[in-house]
Amino acid sequence: MKKGILYAVLASVLWAIVNPFIKQGLSYDFSPMNFAGLRFTVVGIILFAYTWHRGMWREIMQHRRLFGNLILINMFMGYTAFYFGVDFVSGAISSIVMGLTPLINVLLAHLVASNDRLNRYKVVSLAVSLAGLLLIVGTGSDGSPLDWRSIGGIVLLLACILFQGYSAISVSEDKGKVDPIFLNAVQMFFGGLLIYGVGIAAEGFHPFWAKPVGFYASLGVLVFISVFAFSFWFMALRTEGTKVSDINMCRLINPVLGAVLSWIMLPGEYPDFSTVAGMAVIVSSLVIYFRGETIVQRWRLRRH
Repeated sequence: MKKGILYAVLASVLWAIVNPFIKQGLSYDFSPMNFAGLRFTVVGIILFAYTWHRGMWREIMQHRRLFGNLILINMFMGYTAFYFGVDFVSGAISSIVMGLTPLINVLLAHLVASNDRLNRYKVVSLAVSLAGLLLIVGTGSDGSPLDWRSIGGIVLLLACILFQGYSAISVSEDKGKVDPIFLNAVQMFFGGLLIYGVGIAAEGFHPFWAKPVGFYASLGVLVFISVFAFSFWFMALRTEGTKVSDINMCRLINPVLGAVLSWIMLPGEYPDFSTVAGMAVIVSSLVIYFRGETIVQRWRLRRH
């Protein structure tokens, strides 16, 4: 396995386990954006302590376009759109829309990134993976038409995917010598502060002291995941020879592993036919994406 793909798989595995801990943290009378801002700011402080070096501010100014992109577009605009979007729509609809993240980002990379073009095997893989995602999350609709609030939520979630996809491409295209972990430190700290500020303005201030142990345990797990997952993601994006589209396809691990963890961790959650079938379809789509051409060539050789 290529090193960049390995980093992307590690990041995707870590991201797949965040939802139960986010739900647990929010259950202690805490609002979503306050919690996200606090989480990301703490991650930034930890990573700054690890990556602090002489000339750090000069390096930030030297690469200010890249850092500004990550702070404003990826973190601030991306996560603000995400949290408000999730608040406006049902859980089923948000799962469907966010499940499209790898597919939209692969298409975005095809349109925007240099030397990252789709072939017929990748197109087939995208179609197959979409079918698998729909099987996993289901339609989640009662047949009633969407109101303007729900439509606005879907638009915000799609905007989140585009913001973060564009930022991923910019990180991959800029093959400078900025350390990926330092990139993560800067975006987390300043992006987290911006999100926290918006959270206070939109949701009011929620004190984070004198909380039960469960709150700090959830926050600690999420901080740990963010420290490593985002750093692995940047390392994947900045590995020579890896493509943004290939890396984003690894994010299809999220709904598969997320479903398995739900069966293990959440009471009342159990596998059903459509979910298991959807997972099998997604695995087959990844095989088609990464090995489809090789498999077809071997099959043709055997026939001759």
